[in-house]
Amino acid sequence: MISNNVKVSLKNVSKSFGGLQVIDNVSFDVFEGKFVCIVGPSGCGKTTLLRVIAGLETPTSGSILLDGSPPKPENYNIGFVFQEDSSLPWRNVYDNIKFGLEIKKRSEDIDNKVKEMTKLVGLSGFEKYYPYQISGGMRKRVAIARALAVNPSILLMDEPFGDLDAQTRWVMHRELKSIHEKLRKTTIFVTHNVEEAVYLADEVIIFTKRPATVKATLTVELPEPRNKLSKEFARYRELIIGFLKDEVGTEL
Repeated sequence: MISNNVKVSLKNVSKSFGGLQVIDNVSFDVFEGKFVCIVGPSGCGKTTLLRVIAGLETPTSGSILLDGSPPKPENYNIGFVFQEDSSLPWRNVYDNIKFGLEIKKRSEDIDNKVKEMTKLVGLSGFEKYYPYQISGGMRKRVAIARALAVNPSILLMDEPFGDLDAQTRWVMHRELKSIHEKLRKTTIFVTHNVEEAVYLADEVIIFTKRPATVKATLTVELPEPRNKLSKEFARYRELIIGFLKDEVGTEL
């Protein structure tokens, strides 16, 4: 169940690199248990914003609160699934999922936690396989399991399915939807794929071109399971595309 607790709060956040302003006066709240997608033109600053939220970058101005406190990577309350393949090639599936628990020196039963996460993402039986022996979709499942194994308060996902083929991406949408329904982790998910955003999100935040600011926010109210072929689904998709057309200056 989604609560009224604010898990992530951004107030007038801006970020510049030298003379290049990437993010401009961004403000929004994400409530506990919500799945929020951020969409916007390529290069507008979406990934930078995730890194700022995670505490990997410092905002030039503004404030960010996670559970009421500034982000600190050493607090281990964030799971991050990166766009690029982050599997360690010399580690098998089991050891890749275990890696975050080792780094964070968690005291719980690591073996049981890894087994739990392996089952959650549908990789039971593949524990001894190495990244080169499994598909791209399975490697994404490994990355998700590793991020969730440390029991993060907030899950950040930076276009995790961007390099997958359409069929595998569809499967991963369903898998991620199922995982979110089970765990209800507060999730911020960056994507260029409008259909992906409408299928996954409770709320979609649309960014302008760089420097990114919030152009619009849409609450997605669709019955579950969501039907990508329904008229209601198409309506949300067209709304978001309409906002993005103004920013990219071309047909989408």
